Amino acid sequence: MKQLQDYGAVFELNEISSLFPALSISSISTDKKFTINTDSRFIKPDQIFLPLVGEKFDGHDFINDVLENGIELSFCESAKVNKIQDKINENNKSKLIIVENTLDAYHLLANYYRKKINPKVIAVTGSSGKTTTKELLSAVISVKYKTHKTQANYNNEIGVPKTILEMPQDTEVLILELAMRQEGEIRYLAKTCEPDIAIITNIGAAHIGRLGNIETITKTKCEILEYLKHDGVAVLHNNPILIQYATKIWNGKKFIFALDQASDISFKNGKSNFTFKDLGDMESEQYCINALGNIHVLNSIIAILTTKHLGLSKKEIQEGLLKFNIPNGRGNILKLSEETYLINESYNANPDSVRAAILNLIECWNGKDYKKVLVLGELAELGQEEDKLLNELTMWLKDKSIDVVITVGDRLRQIHFAQNVKNNTECCDILKRLLKPGTIVLVKGSRVAKLDEVIDSLTKSDLLNKK
Repeated sequence: MKQLQDYGAVFELNEISSLFPALSISSISTDKKFTINTDSRFIKPDQIFLPLVGEKFDGHDFINDVLENGIELSFCESAKVNKIQDKINENNKSKLIIVENTLDAYHLLANYYRKKINPKVIAVTGSSGKTTTKELLSAVISVKYKTHKTQANYNNEIGVPKTILEMPQDTEVLILELAMRQEGEIRYLAKTCEPDIAIITNIGAAHIGRLGNIETITKTKCEILEYLKHDGVAVLHNNPILIQYATKIWNGKKFIFALDQASDISFKNGKSNFTFKDLGDMESEQYCINALGNIHVLNSIIAILTTKHLGLSKKEIQEGLLKFNIPNGRGNILKLSEETYLINESYNANPDSVRAAILNLIECWNGKDYKKVLVLGELAELGQEEDKLLNELTMWLKDKSIDVVITVGDRLRQIHFAQNVKNNTECCDILKRLLKPGTIVLVKGSRVAKLDEVIDSLTKSDLLNKK
């Protein structure tokens, strides 16, 4: 059974009272300690219930249940107090911690705990590559420091405070991934985590359907800099629009990264070797990362700049780069049979990440005359720019050295030189005929395309296993 400290953030009653002065409890021992739980189904003694409100649920509906089951305290939004108090007995009415907004209360608790533990906080955002960068940083930094990071895709307004509150009390470095659906969201998350290091991996067309143009996307990503610690560091991709806008917000220390900081790049045995030369006075250093492609060399540069700032040595950084494993669905390579491979990029996609993945395919698999196959699924969130962006992608793709292009779904029919299929089942049928020794298949699409179904089908195929 988990002990109280295993949950991460432990609050004494006086800490809760200081954060939420409206709380007035005389029946609870002042020595009592609590953790926070937002899920009424799994709440345990010594936890405070914090009901969140979503599009299809309202945790307030379960306040009465948790109090009846012996939970001593529950948050409740002020606008819903009367409704809740009508349902619960008199003894439980005094157990409500009244707040204006429970999500804000969740973030207030997380920010308090972040300051209490006071790790170095690294926040990562960008149009693509956030998760891969976060995982790479974790692999390197954990060589020297006790590290806690965002799990899975807990990178939104609920996931970020959850990650902070689950941070072990001996954490030295906290790595957070910050996602965005609209303007103001990254600002909200950055205010909670108050980063010491803020990383913007890139600016691209992801979310252009919601935000309208690259300038707005850039502005929104740069919200992360508004709450960067005054002695902190901004780590920025060398994009002129990004640098120009970031400079308006942040006049502190900056590390600018670009692929041209690496030379002598080579790919062998599933690894990328390169020489790194910072724009400063440091000497050239040779590195090797356990991943194929220029995109991983670029991510390595982010990791090198960031971790050198944290005091890691060249030897420690190199150890971490070799420990790194590409997250599932973000470019991990699957061997189906002898000399037959899948590159699994099924987790997400936008026009910029599609280009990067295709270039990675061409650059890293040009030996042994591999037959290169591209499976492209729907690219989501392109909005009114969809036709324009897909046309640009089509023109860019048509002269690339890809042997077979398969597109899935009607929205990609304008890629006229591709073999278009209606669904993933048809796609799998074609691939099973194509997959012979000496074949490499890149599977890339947004989550709505569900191309993970293609990956699952091919990796479980008896036909392939018999080759």
